[in-house]
Amino acid sequence: MTDLGQDSLFVAHEALPDYSRAVTEWLADGTGPATIPVWTGARGDLLDGIALSRSVYAGRRAPEPADTGVIIGTSLPEAVRRLAGPLARTWVDKVSDLPDTGSVLLLGSYAELRAEAVQDTVDQTYAQDRDLFLLTGRDAHTLSWVIAKQYANAAPHGEIGMISELDTQPAAPGTVWFGAEDVRHRDIQGIALDRVWRRVLFHGNGKDDQLNLGRFTLCGLSPVGERDPDLPGPKCAYGLGCTKPEEKLIPTRRIKAAELVLANCFSGPLTDHAMYDPKYVILLDALDGPAQTVVATLTACDGARPENLAWLTESSPERNAARAINDRLRDINPYPSFVQIGLRSGSGVEQPAVVADDGAGLPLHTLGARVSGMLNSGLLSADYPLRPRLQQLSDSMLRYAARTVVLSPLEGGPALAAIAEETKSLDLALAHRIAKHHDDPVLQFPTHFGERSTAEDPVDLDWPCACGRPLRSYTRRGRLPVIADTVQAVCARCGDVVNSPVDGTDLRVTAPDQMEAGTTLHISVTVSPHRAGTVNTGIVLPMYLNGRAVPALTRKEVRAGESARCEFAIEIAAEATPQAYYFTPYAVHDLGVSTRRVHFTVSPPTPAGTRRGPGSPTA
Repeated sequence: MTDLGQDSLFVAHEALPDYSRAVTEWLADGTGPATIPVWTGARGDLLDGIALSRSVYAGRRAPEPADTGVIIGTSLPEAVRRLAGPLARTWVDKVSDLPDTGSVLLLGSYAELRAEAVQDTVDQTYAQDRDLFLLTGRDAHTLSWVIAKQYANAAPHGEIGMISELDTQPAAPGTVWFGAEDVRHRDIQGIALDRVWRRVLFHGNGKDDQLNLGRFTLCGLSPVGERDPDLPGPKCAYGLGCTKPEEKLIPTRRIKAAELVLANCFSGPLTDHAMYDPKYVILLDALDGPAQTVVATLTACDGARPENLAWLTESSPERNAARAINDRLRDINPYPSFVQIGLRSGSGVEQPAVVADDGAGLPLHTLGARVSGMLNSGLLSADYPLRPRLQQLSDSMLRYAARTVVLSPLEGGPALAAIAEETKSLDLALAHRIAKHHDDPVLQFPTHFGERSTAEDPVDLDWPCACGRPLRSYTRRGRLPVIADTVQAVCARCGDVVNSPVDGTDLRVTAPDQMEAGTTLHISVTVSPHRAGTVNTGIVLPMYLNGRAVPALTRKEVRAGESARCEFAIEIAAEATPQAYYFTPYAVHDLGVSTRRVHFTVSPPTPAGTRRGPGSPTA
């Protein structure tokens, strides 16, 4: 047994029998000694890690166990297995015995955690969105140390930090933040090594053996073990020095952190996927140090600010850090990228909530397609008055569509809110133009897009034309990307009476189908947008009808899944020619224009003293 001082939470044992007795005492009915046994053997470097842990941990904890655990391989002494016993509720004999539900713990030395043994489990738990925990190390001694650390409670004075060579955005709340500018000008080595961290994430480019931070490098070179001459190594393995200034190296094992995230490619590959000899693997060096939990990457990944913020705000005692990061990364890396070595963090930190501003959930793809259709399809002329604003909006959407913006609440919220506000303003501007200019080219979209589209098979609608006859609807898919997909519904009597973009606002109209000249036609229009927001609604009249619609335009705030009713009137002049006419209610929302054409007839004014019943209403 090695005396590490009275304030040490751990006690090191060189001899296996001594360690075995200490494990038995420690596990005995919870009445064993306060110090947690570690089997170090002749590994003096582990004593350095234990010494550094004094400032990282404060007392013991009862870790939340995984639902099911399995030991990979047969090389672990029984005492090491017994100390790991409480870390899973149930243990099974082999990987194939793992159930299809619950969290999973895989325990084994690094040499035995081969892809052929565990890759299927890694993939399955990822696909099922289940927690996966690994406990491993370069040998049985490191593994006994990693297991012992699971019973430690992180000291409350540790900081929460993020150090990134790649993130140029403002600091996230609740963190000690060092971004790309800080990495260029600050002493990152001192910052990394001199502080105590409850949780810290390092983010940069790298591979198996290193994580780059400007002039500095997190280095995985271990002082123990001999390199296997049959396995490749980095530049230093061949006596050629380091790729970075050696005085700027940050030995990963010396970072005083309870939870350590290595956010670079290949920081934690399975042993048969590693490029370099284990002597240089940065994950193994981190596990030799004080870290209770190390989150590393199995392979190449595109993790960036969204993943950093997911780690900060979405990992919790109910959800491990690697799973939180992987879930955020699914949109661009739909495979398990990060893995967690260690059980759920013992940091006990309540993280600050980061809430997205208004604009979250904005349908960028739909808006972008509609703007592109107006700008680039030939629908609008080069001098169309709203073209400059539409182009500006298009440029903003293209800039802010980057996942590093839209998936980061701190940046994506304000950016999307600005797009939403300009979209709402452009909706109103388009509606005003249509109200004033009934020949506005935007209204020509059914013909312009339709001539450049292919119709899909029609379907019968469950609601009728305004004349009462059945309607058949079909979607028209653009032959070119700039041709927006549209929906048209046709009545055998009235022709194409419904035209809208796909997922445009639905319009239902109630109005009489016959009126006298000199009277007023009252119209009710019910609007049902596919997304909550402000719907601008008006009535377009044919140029040859002597009459006017009032009001010219109405605006309704409509919640998701709900409808709003708009009332209009067409004041028909006494001089109006008796004949068949139509009016066209329209709705503008999310840069989409939906129209519904309704036919009616005007009859001559009733002679004085003669009474005539009103026309029948239509829907």
